[in-house]
Amino acid sequence: MTGHFPLPYNTLVVAGGMAAVGCAAGVVGCLGVLRRRSLAADAASHATLVGVALALAATGRRELPVLLAGGLLTAIGSLVVLVMLRRFTRTREDAATAIVLGVSFGLGITLLSGMTARGIPGSAGLEQFLLGQTAALTAADAMLLGCLSVAAVTLVWVGLKEVVLVAFDAPFAAASGWPVFAIDTALVALLAVMVVVGLPAAGAVLVTALLVIPPSAARQWTDRVATMLVLSGAFGLTAALVGVAISAAVPRLATGPVMVLAAAAIFAASFFLAPKRGLWARWRQQRELQQEWSGAGREQTQAPAKATGEGGPWTP
Repeated sequence: MTGHFPLPYNTLVVAGGMAAVGCAAGVVGCLGVLRRRSLAADAASHATLVGVALALAATGRRELPVLLAGGLLTAIGSLVVLVMLRRFTRTREDAATAIVLGVSFGLGITLLSGMTARGIPGSAGLEQFLLGQTAALTAADAMLLGCLSVAAVTLVWVGLKEVVLVAFDAPFAAASGWPVFAIDTALVALLAVMVVVGLPAAGAVLVTALLVIPPSAARQWTDRVATMLVLSGAFGLTAALVGVAISAAVPRLATGPVMVLAAAAIFAASFFLAPKRGLWARWRQQRELQQEWSGAGREQTQAPAKATGEGGPWTP
């Protein structure tokens, strides 16, 4: 006996799919955090429940691609409504986001519970999309999520220069002739796609955390965008694998919430231990600065005494 215990096939399938989703969510989320579009992604995530319910009601099919397609349509629709509220009303951005988020989430819960109460075929268990349903993933589902994740990362790589320019200096980009509105729209659409891809992993409630926490942790370690993208992808992948491992070891433990908690642990470690922005590093820098100031103060107080000498006050 070698003492080697192979992992169940379903665990390997889930681990592969979630690793791809976690990595892509971290990479795409970097652009959303830099452009300050995380709240828009949150509104889109809560609107996906409406699309999931409507897709099942319209097609009668419960295949994951069908449900995700419906979720994507309503996610994009919620973002259109959000833009319209901001452009044609006097509603502030945060208030508009709260309106879209609350209304869409309430509508989604109403549709899901109503379909279940009426006994519509296939509606039982759809509430699992609230917190993710990784246990129900098949190899085909994991392959689909992996391909979509690779496509999302590829799009980030292709449009990285333009998005970073708009994120850091939108007025300069507009003055230079760049289509700022089109780039912004493409970024928000990509965030919506990533929200839908992450829906089976963390559900409508927690998927935004996968887009926000890894980039926030990576930001503590570097000032370079490329390095931040790599670190954020690595943090997202690590959180996904840790979540799958813990949920596989503990029966009836949902993978999505554990993934979010693992990402939060990475952020906490980064907040305390990052070499430049970490709490420990800042405390050391502040202490060294205080020591320098106190040393400079002692030298200034000793300087007049040395200049005076024993022969009385010094005169030019």
